[in-house]
Amino acid sequence: MWWVGCHGGAGVSTLARLVGFGLDFGKGWPTLTPAMPATQVVLVCRTSAAGTWAATGAIEQWRRRSGMSASMTLLGVVAVAASPRRPPRIATERLQLLRGWAPQIWRVGWVDALLAADDPRDVGAPPDIEALRTTIWQRARMNLDGKR
Repeated sequence: MWWVGCHGGAGVSTLARLVGFGLDFGKGWPTLTPAMPATQVVLVCRTSAAGTWAATGAIEQWRRRSGMSASMTLLGVVAVAASPRRPPRIATERLQLLRGWAPQIWRVGWVDALLAADDPRDVGAPPDIEALRTTIWQRARMNLDGKR
């Protein structure tokens, strides 16, 4: 499974470390090769106007399958809080719109302690990350079992 950022600073590296599985692919859709014919992707964005706009573009690319293999499965989008405050209305509205396009939308809250950590694993996974880990792992396994 690959974590793919919809934009820079989405939190892909931090999420991949906290969840403990999957590969941080950075920004942009993975290119599949014959040696790796299929993969599962989770998109990551910030819950901001710019972040949700970038997620909208990434979802549109996936819906059109622009330059990507049909064997690529999108598990969903993780929207990471951009601040400890309530997200702007435009971001909330865009996430609501994305619910109709993406297989799943997950939201992850703000964690102040991560700002001071060299490695996010030193902080430990908060409850919403633990729930995300379980849900994505189950969804990934379900997709793999269904393709066998």
